[in-house]
Amino acid sequence: MEIGVVIVTYNRLDKLKIALKSYENQTIKPQYILVINNNSTDDTKQYLEIWQKEETTIQKKVINLTKNTGGSGGFYEGLKNSLELDAQWIWVADDDAYPKENAFELIQNYLLEHSQEKDEISAICGAVMKSDGKTIDCSHRRKINTTFFHRVAQPYSKPKQYKKETFEINAFSYVGTMINKEKLKQTELTKKDYFIYYDDTEHSYRLSKLGKIICLPSVQVVHDAPHSQMSEIVKWKLYYLVRNTLDFIRCNFDEKYFQVACLEVPFKFKVAVFLFGKHKKYGYKMIKEAVKDAKAKKTGLHEIYKPGWKPE
Repeated sequence: MEIGVVIVTYNRLDKLKIALKSYENQTIKPQYILVINNNSTDDTKQYLEIWQKEETTIQKKVINLTKNTGGSGGFYEGLKNSLELDAQWIWVADDDAYPKENAFELIQNYLLEHSQEKDEISAICGAVMKSDGKTIDCSHRRKINTTFFHRVAQPYSKPKQYKKETFEINAFSYVGTMINKEKLKQTELTKKDYFIYYDDTEHSYRLSKLGKIICLPSVQVVHDAPHSQMSEIVKWKLYYLVRNTLDFIRCNFDEKYFQVACLEVPFKFKVAVFLFGKHKKYGYKMIKEAVKDAKAKKTGLHEIYKPGWKPE
């Protein structure tokens, strides 16, 4: 089984070092590790120059982007390049995700045991563990469905599902997921103009139309990401979360679902801002702008809401 690894990194060198080591320590080694450096301003570029020259059986490849394209642009670049490399299965993850050393071996064993079905599989996901390494973060695996009144429901996987050997989903985050290259070739890549948020949800939902997405809970990935405080909800990232959620629904469901979402999604975020936001007026304005842009099919980096923006 040939496995490639795609990592996107930006200004988190300490975490990147741990992530790289977690792949080099796998009991089944990857064919290559491809690192997309999203124009980091710390010492990431210099470190990767040294790392790339170290002797190993793993092929090492680094792409240094000339500007920060966000997670969406980084994964687009990584997956695009992976199509030109040899591995048939492509593991994608951020620089703060550390798979346990038997992750690839467990996936390989599963595919060997289900060899007659492997061509029907679009992706295999592991269980995402919080930074304590003990608690499952269920938000990374979902089963999106439609309900009454033209609503799109996006529930998280439930803890009881992780007690099964496997369960099927149709949406994943890019934290610890292995994608079938043949399925990747059959659909468009990550929507790079999302910048951040929902790019993996949108992409995985399209992949689920081409084959099964299996969650294999025995495969564990520690996600070294602190959970944000609700008191800080009014950040520049809120704009992309609202806009891209709506764009995902617009692109993948009938118009009526999008119309309902344009009422429902902003309302939920406005409630969150009202309850937890320190800067409510900025939050409301941001949400309004996100809805307007979603309706206008406008994506990309917003001229105001971008890295560095803060409420006055």
